[in-house]
Amino acid sequence: MIHLFPGFLFILTLFLVGPSRDAALTILLIAGILTLAIVCRRSFQYQTLALLGILGIMTLQSLEFVFAGLNFGFFGVHLFHDGVRDFFSALFTLNLGLTFVGALTAVGAAAYIEFGKSRMDVARILPQFKFVEAPTQLRHVVESLARLAGIQPPEVCLVDSGVPSAFTVRSNRKYAVAVSVGLLESLDKEEVKACLAHEISHLKNNDFTWRFLATLGKLALFAKPLSYLIEPAVYRAREFLADRTAAQLIGGPRALISALSKLAESQTLRTQTFPATVCACNFNVSHGPFRIFDKHPDIYARISALKEIHIP
Repeated sequence: MIHLFPGFLFILTLFLVGPSRDAALTILLIAGILTLAIVCRRSFQYQTLALLGILGIMTLQSLEFVFAGLNFGFFGVHLFHDGVRDFFSALFTLNLGLTFVGALTAVGAAAYIEFGKSRMDVARILPQFKFVEAPTQLRHVVESLARLAGIQPPEVCLVDSGVPSAFTVRSNRKYAVAVSVGLLESLDKEEVKACLAHEISHLKNNDFTWRFLATLGKLALFAKPLSYLIEPAVYRAREFLADRTAAQLIGGPRALISALSKLAESQTLRTQTFPATVCACNFNVSHGPFRIFDKHPDIYARISALKEIHIP
């Protein structure tokens, strides 16, 4: 006879996070960190750490499983009757295979991004855009913001497009901030500066690294549904943090709120697709239950969070 409660915990843990030596302990630990992430929803740095902590627990569980092999006693399957073990043997074998594939995928993706994609020219990374020389004044604004942030000034690109957009890309092992002609035409100087401050904040906060870790975790755990919620949650937390940091750089949130409000009302907005080597400022409005899978927060949620900021 199967002990129902521990059996349920075992199957739930196996499905969500992978094999576990102690299903109840794993679920409690992940629930605790997830609760911390929710409690720290306005402390986006701690929220990132909590979410990546969950991915870390899941990854360690999977690695432990690989190293231990199919040793039923080690994983506590003795909770089940002998007649049921064949069923769980199939589950263990499946999990072992999926874990192995996920680990290879993550290693391959990391190698491709670090030794391939990030070494490409920006025009090769984003062939859908036409890049032209940025105005001197735009470069001066970026350099000034970079000095305020205490980071090395990135290169500056102008995108020949009427669609408002701003993003930071890693190419040739360096960083470049790009804005579109449409953004410059849609906003005034202070609002453009606020959007540039947001992009500089991504570099100051090392968002490429945090996002990279979240993406690798999702790839390694591609068979675990929870990873598909955690990765976009990390991305959204970094966007909120970039907004907060930008407001600190420019002395308050007013200009960024104004910029986002104007862009939210624009009729020209549409979704842009960017690779993993790009931190893009997405200005679209999200609707429906599937927004939990969006890597960018809803623009009105960003405005609401900015209104809560008070800088002396």
